[in-house]
Amino acid sequence: MTPPNRKFSDIESRQTILLVDDREDNLASLEAILDKDKLTLLKARSGEEALQILLDQDVSLVLLDVQMPVMNGYEVARLMRGNRKTRDIPIIFITAVARDEAAAIRGYQSGAIDYITKPVNTVVLESKVALFLELDMSKRQLQHAFIRLEHTKAYYESMLNAAGEGVIGMDAQCLVKFINPAALSLLASSAEDMLEHEFLHFFKPADAGDSAQNPEQGLPFSPSSGTEGSGVEESFFERHDGSRFLASYCCSPLAGKVSGIVVVFQDVTARRAMEEELRMQTVTDHLTGLTNRNGFKVALQSELERARRANNHVALMFIDLDHFKRINDNLGHAVGDQLLRSVAVRLKEQIRSSDVVSRIGGDEFTIVLSDLAEPEDAAMVARKILNALRQPITLKDDMRIIVSASIGIASFPDCGNDIDTLMRAADMAMYQAKRDGRNIYSFYMAEMNAHDQSALIIEQSLRLAVEYENFDLHYQPQIELATGRLVGLEALLRWTNGDLGNVEPSIFVPILEDTGLMIRTGQWVFKRGCQQRMQWKDVLPDQCSIALNLSQRQFSDKNLLHEIRRALEENKLPPWQLELELTESMLMVDTSFTQSVLHGLKEMGIRLSIDDFGTGYSSLAYLKQFPLDSLKIDKQFIHNLTTSNKDAAIATSVIQLAHNLGLQVVAEGVETAEQVELLKHLGCDIAQGYYFSRPMPANKIPAFPHVCALHAAS
Repeated sequence: MTPPNRKFSDIESRQTILLVDDREDNLASLEAILDKDKLTLLKARSGEEALQILLDQDVSLVLLDVQMPVMNGYEVARLMRGNRKTRDIPIIFITAVARDEAAAIRGYQSGAIDYITKPVNTVVLESKVALFLELDMSKRQLQHAFIRLEHTKAYYESMLNAAGEGVIGMDAQCLVKFINPAALSLLASSAEDMLEHEFLHFFKPADAGDSAQNPEQGLPFSPSSGTEGSGVEESFFERHDGSRFLASYCCSPLAGKVSGIVVVFQDVTARRAMEEELRMQTVTDHLTGLTNRNGFKVALQSELERARRANNHVALMFIDLDHFKRINDNLGHAVGDQLLRSVAVRLKEQIRSSDVVSRIGGDEFTIVLSDLAEPEDAAMVARKILNALRQPITLKDDMRIIVSASIGIASFPDCGNDIDTLMRAADMAMYQAKRDGRNIYSFYMAEMNAHDQSALIIEQSLRLAVEYENFDLHYQPQIELATGRLVGLEALLRWTNGDLGNVEPSIFVPILEDTGLMIRTGQWVFKRGCQQRMQWKDVLPDQCSIALNLSQRQFSDKNLLHEIRRALEENKLPPWQLELELTESMLMVDTSFTQSVLHGLKEMGIRLSIDDFGTGYSSLAYLKQFPLDSLKIDKQFIHNLTTSNKDAAIATSVIQLAHNLGLQVVAEGVETAEQVELLKHLGCDIAQGYYFSRPMPANKIPAFPHVCALHAAS
């Protein structure tokens, strides 16, 4: 939409003259004198006809004969002056009556503005017509300019009235001269209450002071000088009822020679509230209400800057709950969430209001202790936290849980001068606390960094090993005690690195688990184990299965069944020659999921065994729920089997329980002939350990059945 801006040249510029005479020859004479190329000439033979034309047409000038029958020129003129449409049309009388004063007076009284006598003088007529037409044109131009101005005014007013922002115009004395509907709505007022009132009646800057003496005091602009404010500002505006709202506004001077200011404003209360809510969401942990990782970093950075200025110490604590995963796995995530909320409350109770406690993910919390005279002051807080967490936590349904935590502490500036360095130091100290037995706190020391770097080197080397499959499988035989036959081989993962040498599984397996590399490594173990078992098909007894260990990550992998099926099919290995060993804790995570996976494995014909039985969160219920084939007695119960009545009683009970449930029993860690004899006596089915053989590389396996046969014969 554009504002009306038509020029006068766009308007029809031809003017119309009405010639009125009862004689045709007189009309023809007038028509001959006037320029018909530039004018429109209308003719009337009577007064009645002339009046009708005047009502129907837009006429600029009337040349009116005085002496006409029925209605003379004087009567026509009087009637024209009595009608609103025709009263302003100029009339020139054309008369044959000799010019005298009485006739002139009568003509002017009737409404004529001039007259010409007959016979008509061409020059006189043309001059007078030109003069009156020029006056008419000027009048028309003024009328058009006025209409155009009114249209433009209405156009811009409609735009201002439709604007969503409030618009206020004021003069040099700060009196409101214009206010649009949006402004009235925002100020909850009426035009009568606003117009001609001072702007400061509803504009309330915080430092306005007493504006009664000077209306411009406190304003960010000067209406009298026409200067504008400094861009977009914020201040409070006051509604008619006295309530206030935060507004964003800008000011501009009025254009032209008029002194004044236009203020455009909008209510930003809701926007500010939403921005604050969004800001809080970005720095707040939704579960506990504590600050999250982002908020923690902001708080730590602020405290570090303050400590630099005041030459104080800041301590950073990393807090990790001990064995929280077991609680989540066994009691469910809902209970875990309740516990985290309760822990958050306890942590806040142990620190000052100036300190900041955050949850940065999972069961990991941080605390920023500010304004410490000495870094060791953090130890007192750590002890308070450990004591508080040792107290039982009561959750819904009166469930009581006792938790502990491992705390790592790093201080500024001793352990680092920036956020990242302090976080790494506190994290290393926390892991040291876990290695030292958990439920304790540990301060960062430089030696920890060396240990951390060593772990990083191992991780990087492991990633390459996974990429290029630089692993080996060693195999430990499983012997049937009643016959001495080889009935199984447990595959054990081994890793030798060119720089690191032989790396113990206790070191690299947890790293595989933590980094998620165990999924790909496990797939390689499936493939390699099945390949080698098929390579030995002519030298190993048919009943000899290969046992592969499953980790928690592998068991939870949705592609597990597919990967195992593919390994069997690619290597054409009979499923009953493959056994999978699982731990008790794996089975207890999600029983419905466990049921579906185990039944899927059994449908393939794969044997299933429980490894390290009795060392986890044992629940005898799963022994009857899940389709298991055997269980393995952990070596800690075998080590003192012949010297400890308690260990012998445990072994006896496990063997009897398993047999009653139709399960085979495998004893791990068998090292002496006495242990073998006692296990035979107790009815144990299978044994493995150093007594029979240490784990062997693959090239040693083909000869082992012959060794077993000789041993059995002897």
